[in-house]
Amino acid sequence: MNFICVCVRIPKCGSTSLVKCLTSTLTDRQTFYLPHSLNLEGPISAFQRWRFHRTRARNLRRCYHTSDIGSVYKLIEKDAAEGDLIVGGHIDFSSVRQNVGRKLKMIVMFRDPAERSRSEYNYCRQAYFRKQAMSRFDATIMHKTAGRCDFDAYLDFMLDHAPAYANLAARYVGWDGNEDLSRLFARDVFHSGVLERSDIFACALAEKLQRPVSFPHDNRTGKNRVPHFTTAQRRKVEQLYPLDFALYEWQMAHLGQGISARYGASVDAAA
Repeated sequence: MNFICVCVRIPKCGSTSLVKCLTSTLTDRQTFYLPHSLNLEGPISAFQRWRFHRTRARNLRRCYHTSDIGSVYKLIEKDAAEGDLIVGGHIDFSSVRQNVGRKLKMIVMFRDPAERSRSEYNYCRQAYFRKQAMSRFDATIMHKTAGRCDFDAYLDFMLDHAPAYANLAARYVGWDGNEDLSRLFARDVFHSGVLERSDIFACALAEKLQRPVSFPHDNRTGKNRVPHFTTAQRRKVEQLYPLDFALYEWQMAHLGQGISARYGASVDAAA
């Protein structure tokens, strides 16, 4: 590799498993931590702006004994070698590229945006109710909304605040909908895939790295699935994530390109 790898963790796209996959595979490389980079709810709420900066400062002090994100970017720029890994929170690729003056490429996993939105709602709702009642005020707006609303009302809230929440995957990879995706992927992506076919993701990555790769996630989204989206819900999700659907469909059309038969995953099994 002649670049530094950036693990782009799109929420509810198997991102925890992605981190485990990469850190267990690239054991001979340095790993550099960065915290969440998108302050999605900051424009909505001064309290959420404060929460974002509080959490980022806390995580930076834990890893680097400083709360200055600028000095951490400079450290990575100076100390990271080609082939090393930047990982940690939910990091968007554009912010790393703007602040680390090195050649970078991302490793990223996508997911059907409808399934991702349902998973995100369930996750936020469960996490909200796991909190003690007195501590629920210190939660994201998404968590509070999921805890108080059904899925339809949750989607309505997201659409009412679309500048903060829309096209989440596109924002993480830095796509505005205008650039040709083939050009973006060729320039900025080392490896990508979809959660529903993590087997293809792992096999293709193993071929690129010439070493075994295990993705510790058994996703059964496409198997024995009972439809659980109403027509209205599906329409709302499509309004909220049009660029994310385009990204997902492009990635599905390019699954496993260039992978040799000896690595075993069958693209046909995705049908």
